[in-house]
Amino acid sequence: MKAERARTYRNLNRSGYLPVAVLCLSALVMLSLHLPSRAVAQINPADYEIASIRFEGNESFSNNELIQQIQTRETPGFINKFLHNSISERLGRKSEFLDERMLAEDLDRLRQFYKDHGFQDVKIDSLLLFSEPERIVDVSIRVDEGYRSVIDTLVYKGIVGVPPAVLEEIMSDSKIAVGDPFNKNLIEEDVRHVLQVLKNNGHGQAAFARQNSSITYYTSTRNFSVVLQFELGKFHRFGEITVQQELDPIREDIREEDILRQLDYATGEDYSLDKIKTSERNLNRIGIFDRAWIETEFPDAANPESIHVKTHVKIRPRDKHELAPEVLFGSDDNNNFTLGTGIGYTNRNFLSGARTFTTHLRFRTRNFRDFPDVFNANNNAIANADLTFEIIQPYIFSNKIRGSWSLSAIVDKQTFYINRILQNKFGFVSRFAEFTTGYLDWTTQLVSLEKKSSIVIDSTNLEVLRGLRDLELQDSLQQFNSILSFTIQRDMTDDIFSPSRGFFHSLTVEESGLLPLILQRWRPDLPFTQFYRTSFLLRWYLDLTGSRRFSILALKLKGGYEGKYGMSYSDSTRIIPQTHRFYAGGGGSVRGWRSRDLGIGGNPQLGGNVLAEGSLELRTNVLQSLRDDFWDKLWTVLFIDVGNVWAEARNLQVRTTAIAAGFGIRYDTFFGPFRIDYGIQIHDPRGSVSGKNWVTQRKFWSETLRLGVLHFGIGHAF
Repeated sequence: MKAERARTYRNLNRSGYLPVAVLCLSALVMLSLHLPSRAVAQINPADYEIASIRFEGNESFSNNELIQQIQTRETPGFINKFLHNSISERLGRKSEFLDERMLAEDLDRLRQFYKDHGFQDVKIDSLLLFSEPERIVDVSIRVDEGYRSVIDTLVYKGIVGVPPAVLEEIMSDSKIAVGDPFNKNLIEEDVRHVLQVLKNNGHGQAAFARQNSSITYYTSTRNFSVVLQFELGKFHRFGEITVQQELDPIREDIREEDILRQLDYATGEDYSLDKIKTSERNLNRIGIFDRAWIETEFPDAANPESIHVKTHVKIRPRDKHELAPEVLFGSDDNNNFTLGTGIGYTNRNFLSGARTFTTHLRFRTRNFRDFPDVFNANNNAIANADLTFEIIQPYIFSNKIRGSWSLSAIVDKQTFYINRILQNKFGFVSRFAEFTTGYLDWTTQLVSLEKKSSIVIDSTNLEVLRGLRDLELQDSLQQFNSILSFTIQRDMTDDIFSPSRGFFHSLTVEESGLLPLILQRWRPDLPFTQFYRTSFLLRWYLDLTGSRRFSILALKLKGGYEGKYGMSYSDSTRIIPQTHRFYAGGGGSVRGWRSRDLGIGGNPQLGGNVLAEGSLELRTNVLQSLRDDFWDKLWTVLFIDVGNVWAEARNLQVRTTAIAAGFGIRYDTFFGPFRIDYGIQIHDPRGSVSGKNWVTQRKFWSETLRLGVLHFGIGHAF
């Protein structure tokens, strides 16, 4: 065999590599390959790039979980090395060469990781495969997990004299139990859990006595005994509450009673750390403070009889009046990028009570080239203008319910119509639980809709468009809408702008027509429509790299259905308002189409009665390793979207579902990621006329790439 094809193996143990084993293995390799002894003796491991790192025998932990425990890394690909070596050291990644000392330390880290998870007899070694001509090495880490120890004894000490309900709370959400596999991290979590329960039930200075606790391994049983010692300290109650303004001069209009009613505790109640934290959130949520925080003062040890904890509520008020111009750039309801301008006025603590009054005049458009003639009915510009007055009341019956009242005049111009709306809205927000929120809105509208003459009726689709054609038969429309809407959402994501794990679920139910039906006794000619509407939005996020936030898989499912009922069901003059239709296509929908450009029938811009969408994104932080607060904020995205809108549920079919795919770029900013997406049409349900539904039936450049759609936005698509 030729020398240039030689491969040499090397085993590494805890302290490096075994000299005798290496000499024996080298001799065997030389004999089998007929190589001179100097071919092996001259190998310098530091000259070899790490081509791959593989794990063998790991059954309890994935490769990703183990790779996070070590510092040895695979060498990057050609593009990363080219950027780093030829352009700038701030770009790409440098080549990774074998460092046997680091690898030996990594094996120690892996052994400790396994032992912390109950594998006391684990055996870990490595096999190095050197490839002489390419100057690369493949690292294989072999794991023999052995027996996994369990917790056969669990004792909590020092928790005496507490109410049974506290003991039940400790045990009901305990992170460990007898019979569970040993896990050192879960034991630490359980300690934090017990301390949290104690500090929320009067024992504000409870502590973990680590020096008196023990984790003992018995060789006879090969299992663990865990003894956790706690010190309860004194039982405490809330005492005197003071309010202090961190402002000179202080704001005389801010009343102490308005601050105190945002607190979730009162003098005389049992001390609770959670109540202090939720009270701070309440204060910061009302919007009139730059910052609000609570400091605690436990009784002096020299006074053993005192059990009352003083709390000092400190606030830093914002300016009462603020008049400011606005430069508006961001995303609309369909996640399409818009630009605009406006001016707003804010009065913080309006008529006292911590109320906030705001008014703003805003203008947005996606067609600045048509400015200032965007509202001309003869062009296809899309724009929106609104004048809004709003009062936010932070306390209604309790500090868990917040209310708002707004009055708006809106002009909404779309491709095929202009909507002029006078709107009154009452809204209520309630926190049902820490991560669950409910929204109740009552919206009344006077709507004047003017249809543009450019709408063309597609007579071949009248049956499919039965739910939409009502609008096509009228040039203008007057409506009075009274819409009750209830939304419940649960947000368990880990970041408001760029989530990497968790989920977000939302369900909305709406009804319109109840109030106008009552008023019809006095106004028989009142134009309104009875309809119902329900929609849901489900999002999930998974960090494929554990907790590194390097590669995030995101999934979205969205759907909705609406329909008329009562006397409106068979009345073609009563239509569902355009503001409450479903639309598809755009930056937050199926990205191979422009906003509201997807649908079945002649005029998708008029929306549909049924919506079904799904999206999958793979978000990769390509330059994360730089950690330079500039390039490491850049993400690449691969996505696929499916969905459409339909007139009726029976029309929802696979062959009428659109599919798009593409790629995008994200750049993290303090107000959320800036987004650029490019999507192409994989399956066009309207392509059956030309026989080119699928991308494989169309020309790659002129009918696919050239017709792709570019989307801009602020924030992720979902």
